[in-house]
Amino acid sequence: MDDAILTFDIGTSSVKAGLFTVPDGRVRWLHREALSTGGQGTGEFGGSGTVDAPPDAWVVEQWIAAIRSTIDQLPDGLRLIGIALSGNGPSVVPVNRDRTALTDVLLWHDSRETRVDGASSFFLPKIRWIADHRPEVYARAWMFMTCPEYLAFLMGSVPHSTSPSGAFDPYVWDATGAAAYGVDADRLPSLVRPAAEVGRVTADGAHVFGVPVGVPIFAGGPDFLMSLLGTATVTPGRTCDRAGTSEGINYCAAEPLTGNAVRCLPHIVPGLWNVAGVLSSTGRIFEWFRTISRQRSVGYERMLTEIAAAGYEHEPYFFPSMHHGAAWEFSRGMVAGLRSDHGAPQMGRGVVHAIGYAVRQSIDSLRSVGCEIVELRACGGQAKNAVWNQMKADITGLPVVCPEVRDAELSGSACCVLAGLGYQVDPWDAAARVVRFDDRYEPDATAHDRFSDGYHDYLQKYQWFLDAMAQIEGSTGPPV
Repeated sequence: MDDAILTFDIGTSSVKAGLFTVPDGRVRWLHREALSTGGQGTGEFGGSGTVDAPPDAWVVEQWIAAIRSTIDQLPDGLRLIGIALSGNGPSVVPVNRDRTALTDVLLWHDSRETRVDGASSFFLPKIRWIADHRPEVYARAWMFMTCPEYLAFLMGSVPHSTSPSGAFDPYVWDATGAAAYGVDADRLPSLVRPAAEVGRVTADGAHVFGVPVGVPIFAGGPDFLMSLLGTATVTPGRTCDRAGTSEGINYCAAEPLTGNAVRCLPHIVPGLWNVAGVLSSTGRIFEWFRTISRQRSVGYERMLTEIAAAGYEHEPYFFPSMHHGAAWEFSRGMVAGLRSDHGAPQMGRGVVHAIGYAVRQSIDSLRSVGCEIVELRACGGQAKNAVWNQMKADITGLPVVCPEVRDAELSGSACCVLAGLGYQVDPWDAAARVVRFDDRYEPDATAHDRFSDGYHDYLQKYQWFLDAMAQIEGSTGPPV
């Protein structure tokens, strides 16, 4: 039998899995199990169907069932020698002493949180909200865990959460943050580094998931950090475009770079920095459009082909938010300039161009703080669509390159296992050696010029509508 490592990524709308051979890290098998999305559906463009899933313990049951179903379908002839999980975050799972998840699992997109000014943690605000608004749940919780680490715990790991470095710890949790939020520190598991062995599959874990007893479990980590490994964005100057329900343009920098429209965090590689433009709703916007245009049964390639064929006209415009600030947070949006001769392709053009312009605006913001972006290493659900990859290259004027494993979190976690097993020095060394790319999309100069005109026109029109809506909403009488 051949040795192999198995990785999972726990997403918003699906659980994905990959089998990789050792020591070369080549992908042997990929699999996806859909999660219930309340009828919203799932797909390849956005990598997700909805961000409105009920924030309840039922989602944990779905995660477990999806992993079990995946294990049941593993190909024969392979011997598992390591497992790692990545997952969505910041998601918080309150855990009972009997290891079960309590109600009120707060997923990453759940807006229920209580923030403390000056505190860095992404997770503690959700725990504080539970303490304030679900005191009975807080009182019963033995420990609060992060999404993938809870599932690893059920398999047999020690209680833990993953942080790449001491510099990153406050963004997960530390003693100072716990004190600021008034959260009992003894209810927070210890932090470990990616690639650390955190346990082995127990008899109980084997019974629940179907994984062989004794397989080593290694720390993976948050999905966005694993995607940096899975695209080998581990050298200053490289940029990862990770796109699913939300999207992040992540630039690897040798020093911290800050600005109003970017977020700077420690990179998964110690000593480096991840400078990001975060677009919270790009995939969600497209899924919304699929629903309202009644195209849930239409394939993504066909939809994008029809949208591309609709041309480069500036109308209709889609503006995802009618307030200043997080313009790419999808709330109270507007379609403007819709004519009687427009159909779904023209409306879709407005939506897709708005998404592409959001990406370009994010790139502009990164460049304004010193990020020298020369290409996009695309991964996630959107990267599986060739038409969209080419359109994104044309809109941004940058080459778009895609790894063999588009769900880069899977190969990123595989890099952690390779390092944990001793085949590579560390996860980022593994990424530099085993991540492979198979598709490259060069921007078309003529198309880029047209999109550049459309981009500047769009930004101008967007500001006009924002100003107009501010005047309307601030008036005391009917609009004139």
